[in-house]
Formats: sequence, C-alpha cells, structure tokens
Amino acid sequence: MDCGLEWDAIVSTPLERGLAALTRLGLPANRGYPVLADYVRHELIVHVPAGTAHRCTAQGTRSLTTGSWLLVPSGLHGSVSATWLSTPHPIRPRFVDPGELSEALRQVDQTGTA
Repeated sequence: MDCGLEWDAIVSTPLERGLAALTRLGLPANRGYPVLADYVRHELIVHVPAGTAHRCTAQGTRSLTTGSWLLVPSGLHGSVSATWLSTPHPIRPRFVDPGELSEALRQVDQTGTA
C-alpha cells in the first residue's frame, strides 16, 4: 500500500515496546485502529493520519509517508510473518495520534515496561 495518501505509518521496535505503548494509550484492538505486527522484523506498525507521522519523535521509530510502501497482509488475519492486531474499519478507519504514540513510547522507555 502506498503511504502518505490516506494514512502514514509509524514503525516501532521492538514489537513488545510498541504493544506496551498501545496498552498505555488504552486503544481497544477491535475498534478499527489499523495496527500490524511484523514478526519477521519484530516491529509494530501503527497507521496515523496522512501527513502527521513526523510528529512521532520517539527514539526507535521510523515514519512511512509519501514515497514509502507498506506490504500489508491480505485478509483479516495475515500469516505467521505479519498479522493485523487491529484491522482497519472497512469504511472509516480510526487513526492513532502520532504525538500521543510518541509520548506513550517515551513513558514505556522511562519505566521499562516493554
């Protein structure tokens, strides 16, 4: 999928750290926030509104925006390599706020709860 048109993505490593940040944010997995787990690269990929990925400034993250491509699993579940932890809403996906994600990642880093 071409990033930067309808959404950007923030990639955080390691996977557990990203999951701990999402827990801090209290985002329910079944509410349409597009979140992927890449088990090969051990990364968490979170979709954010287009043009906003630069607002996530936490260490250990990278932004996927205009000019980037993201290979996403087909279907609702994915595979052993990558899977949707939270599937996008089919009509109106909800996006994680990149500033809030950045702050949650910093809190995880400070408390060591990854």
